[in-house]
Amino acid sequence: MANMQPNNQILRNPVARALQILGDRSSMMIMRDVFLGRHRFKQFLEHSNLTKGTLTARLESLVANEVLCKKMYSEKPPRYEYRLTSKGKGLYSWALMIWQWESEWANNQEIGLPKNLTHNHDGGHVLLPVCLCRYCKTEVTEKNVKVVPIEIDESELDDQDADQNIGKQRRVSGTKVGIKDNSLSHLIEIIGDRWSSLIVGANLLGFKRFEDYQLQLGIASNVLAARLKVLTSLGVFDRVEYQVKPTRYEYRLSRKGRALYGQTMALRQWVLDYFPQVKDTQKLVHLECDTDLNVDVVCKICCEVPNPGDVDWDRKALS
Repeated sequence: MANMQPNNQILRNPVARALQILGDRSSMMIMRDVFLGRHRFKQFLEHSNLTKGTLTARLESLVANEVLCKKMYSEKPPRYEYRLTSKGKGLYSWALMIWQWESEWANNQEIGLPKNLTHNHDGGHVLLPVCLCRYCKTEVTEKNVKVVPIEIDESELDDQDADQNIGKQRRVSGTKVGIKDNSLSHLIEIIGDRWSSLIVGANLLGFKRFEDYQLQLGIASNVLAARLKVLTSLGVFDRVEYQVKPTRYEYRLSRKGRALYGQTMALRQWVLDYFPQVKDTQKLVHLECDTDLNVDVVCKICCEVPNPGDVDWDRKALS
């Protein structure tokens, strides 16, 4: 089964495309630091717990993918800051939903994130991000979105549009020995690995059984078993028996797992907004307004889309 060809239904999904750029621990750590106002190599090195080689490679990748750009701040010697491009700023909604999930399910003081965010808009207030349908402005959850097949001639599909190399992700062993790094550790265990992210994404699309994940992702059985074990132990999945002889289980999202829906849809929307469209065999429809799903992450208090420059926090607590 390790060499089985995957069904491209999941690998064509916008989330899978985003994971090619952001789907590893080190890239997530860099993006976290950038959104917290850190822009220099020394700052990344200090806060990310990555080695110089790994950090350099990830920064180069994020620049090549036009998420970050280099700005010189010293000529002698030449030194650069890494700033968000317009495409990179488009990830702010995803970053806010990650913060929201961590606020509910982890101790923010231990993971290197602000405890509270302030939205400096309309007099200033606490920022409570929520993922809404772009059209009807109601909250998007896994319960009010359905997957709709698209009739398309499979000969029109370009296999290059699907991420066939999703399992060959860059493994991050380049961390500093002896330094404890708790930043985003809880969430990274879940979505800082592309296989785990794709398994969660497949579950959100209705796939719940071991053989379904193998068929959709082309993942080796031992790798799949290990990822399912981790996701279950972290409380993302509930393992439920559906057959007695032989005993078989399906994996259902727990409340904690369902809470990942907002950040998943925000990441999907980033690809829809900033990347060329590719032909797919399915689409998501919002049941509340019966339209193709597009989302915005807004402040629950004022219903405005937050911009990075309008959001503040206690910076001394994270320095």
